[in-house]
Amino acid sequence: MVRMKKVWFLITLTFLCNEIQAGKLSKAFDALKIYNYFEAKNLFEKSLKSEPVAAAYGLSIIYYRTDNPFSNIDSAYHYIRKSNWGFGKLNEKTKLNYLTFHVSETGIDSMETLINARGWDVYKSKNDIDVLTVFIEKYVTASQCFDAIELRSKMAFEQAKQEDTYKAYKTFMDTYPYSREAKDARSLYELTLFQTLTTNNTTEEFEQFLKKYPESPYKNEAQNKIYLLSTSHGTIDEYYTFIKKYPDNKNSETAWHNIYGIYTADYNTSSLVQFKKQFPDYPFTDNVNEEIELSQKKLLMAREGGKWGFIDTTGKTATPFIYEWVENFSEGLAQCGLNGKAGFIDKSGKLVIPFIFEEVNAFKNGLAVVKQNKKYGIINKAGKLVLPYEYDEISDFSEGMASVVKGDKYGYIDETLNLVVPATYSKTGDFSEGLACVELGGQSGFINKSGALVITCKYDWADNFKNGIAKVKSEKKLGIINNKGQVLLPCEYDLLGEYSENMMMVVKNGKFGFVDNTDSLIIPLDYDYSGTPLEFKNGFVPVEKNKKHGLIDKSNKFIAAKDVDKMLPFSENLAAVEHKNKWGYVDTKMKLQIPYSFQSAGYFINGMAKVKKNDKVGYINKNGKPVAEFMYDEITELKGQGSLVSLDEKLGLIENSGEEELPCEFDEITMIDSFIIKVEKNKKFAYFSKEKEIFIWKEEGF
Repeated sequence: MVRMKKVWFLITLTFLCNEIQAGKLSKAFDALKIYNYFEAKNLFEKSLKSEPVAAAYGLSIIYYRTDNPFSNIDSAYHYIRKSNWGFGKLNEKTKLNYLTFHVSETGIDSMETLINARGWDVYKSKNDIDVLTVFIEKYVTASQCFDAIELRSKMAFEQAKQEDTYKAYKTFMDTYPYSREAKDARSLYELTLFQTLTTNNTTEEFEQFLKKYPESPYKNEAQNKIYLLSTSHGTIDEYYTFIKKYPDNKNSETAWHNIYGIYTADYNTSSLVQFKKQFPDYPFTDNVNEEIELSQKKLLMAREGGKWGFIDTTGKTATPFIYEWVENFSEGLAQCGLNGKAGFIDKSGKLVIPFIFEEVNAFKNGLAVVKQNKKYGIINKAGKLVLPYEYDEISDFSEGMASVVKGDKYGYIDETLNLVVPATYSKTGDFSEGLACVELGGQSGFINKSGALVITCKYDWADNFKNGIAKVKSEKKLGIINNKGQVLLPCEYDLLGEYSENMMMVVKNGKFGFVDNTDSLIIPLDYDYSGTPLEFKNGFVPVEKNKKHGLIDKSNKFIAAKDVDKMLPFSENLAAVEHKNKWGYVDTKMKLQIPYSFQSAGYFINGMAKVKKNDKVGYINKNGKPVAEFMYDEITELKGQGSLVSLDEKLGLIENSGEEELPCEFDEITMIDSFIIKVEKNKKFAYFSKEKEIFIWKEEGF
């Protein structure tokens, strides 16, 4: 009986306590409703032990709100997590009772979402990496943790970039290995590491870098730097030394090709053979053997079905007829056109440099001027662009210098392709004897290869230097200066001829005389100028004075042309003379050797002279006998290779003996070499072999 009373007492006491605690919780929430935060906080704290879920929820609200002195977002987060964690352990009856205070799973989750958002705003506003770390470590359930992690790594990456050292990037990568910025940090680390360890740009630094960091993405860059520093002058010796010292460098093959290109730039067979002997360790010997064989082949441009290609000297097809146009081979490569673009092929027909250019020029000394996007640059035989597309024009090299145009201004590059004379002139000429004529402000002067103006721009016109002198014009008169700018012949002449046998004709006021190679007036201006420039030949020059014709020698001794109206200088001891509109020949004693029987007569060359008779031209020998019959309209001697003849506006070819080699039926005749002749008629062409005396190839329709 006593035991039953004790049980009922405990049950009653528990019920009363629960009622008391429920009353505190109710009062706490009531106080919260009327913003009595002191009372609510006190009551919630007293209820924490018995009602941790609801009390913690209430406290989280108080700490979350900013209209009370207890506001603290970290405390709010602490209590909402406590509430959330405990709610899942409540029985359903308690959860139902808590609805009276609006404490529910949804409410707790909503409150936690608000607290997380507020907490994120507070921590983010500090703009501090360490503060963000605290947020990440404290607000472990907040969805904003991901944002905090990203922001923290972003801020840390920006700090690393501001420091911009490989150590800073390394620290970032170690600290934030999975960040979005890790990849960029790795790239910047590799770059700054490379730059820091190679600051002085020396081969030794690049060597050490490669030794220490063989897998660096800047391995190629380091190898390129070693290559460029080791071969800065681009000489064969530099390239070969580089190859021997750095056999594993990726540029070794390029160095070999450069040695080959420099050594065999002329693509001469003897150069190729000598190269093979001098460099037996060249790794592409088979290519050299092939090039030696190809270099000995002469290929000729040919056309088939409207397309161009090449044939050999037997007429056999050497390359396909697929090109829109072709040019002759130069240094082993030929310019070709395809689909509106230009490129280069070798003698085997292999495409060496792709069809990517708007325009190309022939290779000279291993370089070719090319055009892209309306600008000119220079490539080497590997097709590599060695001078960027930045010029409007690039001339051929003369004495190692090439004129370049940018806009409307002219300058010069040297053989290393460096701009050594800035584009400041309005016009430039070729270098000759170390000097080039330039124009500035409409006046001409001369510069040297360093770009220094050695002769002031004060002339209206200037010619290139030859044998230390140059013709110049001032106030419409001509004179001569030396390479120091000193006047050798004042600008007072109307015409200056060319030096021949160390004598040059000068004309003034309709009279002419001669100066010698010291520019001293040797022969006075005593002779009448007919408008034809004259030169000394075999020690004599024809003159006219007071309507008297004759010859003078270099001492101005006059040889009268007795009983003749005109006389030409001696050639092979005979001189053409005119008498009563007929021409013949006299010897050095003025004795007539070939009668007056020609309408015109020329000089003897190799025992023959061109003469005109009955309005037709032919050759005679020194006996006056015809070598080539008088049947042609014109004859042009081809330097020992026969003569070009024309008849009724058609061209033919005769041998030195006067015998016909090709009849006068062609529109054009071109000597390709001593053995091959190109002929054209009706816009079709063919090749004729002088050696075999047959046509080796004819275009269809020829």
